[in-house]
Amino acid sequence: MREIAGRHDPVPPAVLAAARASLSWRNPDAALAELVRDSLDRLISVRGGSPRVLTFLGGALTIDVQVITRAGVVDVVGELAPVMAARVVVESPGGTHETAADGEGRFRVEGVTPGPVRLRCEPEVEGAFVPIRTEWVQL
Repeated sequence: MREIAGRHDPVPPAVLAAARASLSWRNPDAALAELVRDSLDRLISVRGGSPRVLTFLGGALTIDVQVITRAGVVDVVGELAPVMAARVVVESPGGTHETAADGEGRFRVEGVTPGPVRLRCEPEVEGAFVPIRTEWVQL
């Protein structure tokens, strides 16, 4: 059956690449930040063009993210609360984008490939907090 299905309905290469890449992104020591708010969950104007807003909560850290879609890519603009020095990594099948939260906890990553995405926040100061990773969300 596998051989027949493989010939007549093969798994798209992008799906296989994303599945393989997701295994390299594992970090068992990171705490999971749960998605607690998604502006798509509310019935809002479909044609309004408003950016999508996501809120993740992991331990004492809140990650607020605004998602802006433009020209086939996604820009991720976020803020950490409480404000802290952190490295922020946006992971997607299209690659990994890395930045740092500024002195007010804000960060921006441009040009992320749409699809499943998650964020990782790692302390710049060793032991300041447990690394946090969000659950995967579809952007």
